Amino acid sequence: MTRPLCQALLIALSGGMLLARHDVAAVTVACSFDNEPLGMSVVSDWGFDEDPPQSGDNQIGTSGWGINYNSPPGNPQGWVVRVSDDAAPCTPTNEYDFVYPQGMIEGDAPATVYRDVGNAAAVFFAFWWKPSSPFDLGPNGNKVGFVFNGGGGAGGQQAMVLRPDGLLHVLPEYRRDFIWRDPNVNATVVSFGTWHKVEWYANRSTGVLKWWLDGLLQGSYTNARNKYPFDEVQFSPTWGGNIGAQKQETDHYWYDQVRVSRR
Repeated sequence: MTRPLCQALLIALSGGMLLARHDVAAVTVACSFDNEPLGMSVVSDWGFDEDPPQSGDNQIGTSGWGINYNSPPGNPQGWVVRVSDDAAPCTPTNEYDFVYPQGMIEGDAPATVYRDVGNAAAVFFAFWWKPSSPFDLGPNGNKVGFVFNGGGGAGGQQAMVLRPDGLLHVLPEYRRDFIWRDPNVNATVVSFGTWHKVEWYANRSTGVLKWWLDGLLQGSYTNARNKYPFDEVQFSPTWGGNIGAQKQETDHYWYDQVRVSRR
C-alpha cells in the first residue's frame, strides 16, 4: 500500500486566521476518508497529538476527546501511550499505542478513549488502525471501536470486532437485536503489522449500517434501527470475552488520524 503524504501544516482561513492542528481544526488532505456520506457535519478530525492522562476520567488536552481507565506503563491489564511510527500514514509522530501485556485477562481494554457526538441520527466513524504482528486474538477476538446510542444501557451500542476468522464484524447490541452483522459484500482478511483505513457508517432511523476496510466495502445492511440517537464513539478495544483466557504474548493496537461526523 502506498503511503499517502499527509498535510501536517496549519491552514490559513478567513483572512489569515490560523486553526490549531487538532479536532475539527485539523485539516488532512491525503488522509481523507472517501466514504463519508455527503451532508455530514464534522465533529472531530484529530491526529492523536496530545498525551493521554494516565489515570482518572480526564479530557485529553483541548482535543475534545476524553480518556478513562488508563494506567501507567506496566499495568497488568494494559495501558495507552502516545508514540511515533515512521510508517504511519497520516501523522507519523502521533499515534496512540494500546498495549495488551502478556498474561492480561480477557474482558478489558487497556483504556477507553471517547468523544461525545451529541444526539445524532447518523454517525460516521473513521480512522487508521494497525494490529501488531503477531496478534493473539484468543477465542473471542478483539474489539476495534464502539458507537453508543443513548449513553449505552437501554439505548445499546454497536461494536466492531476483529474476530478469530481475521475479518471485521459489527455487533449491534440493541433491544431485540443482538445479531452479528458479518461481512456480506467483501470478506477481507486483516493483515497484521499493517496500517488499515477503517470507515464505519450507521443511521439509526433508516437502519443503514456499512463498514469499509482500506476503501473496500465489507458489510452493508438496512436493519440496524434504534429509537435512541447516537451520542458517543469510543476506542475501547476490549480483548476477548469472559471465559478467563490470558494473553499469550504482548500485543498492540495502534491508531492514527480519526474523523467523526454526524447528521
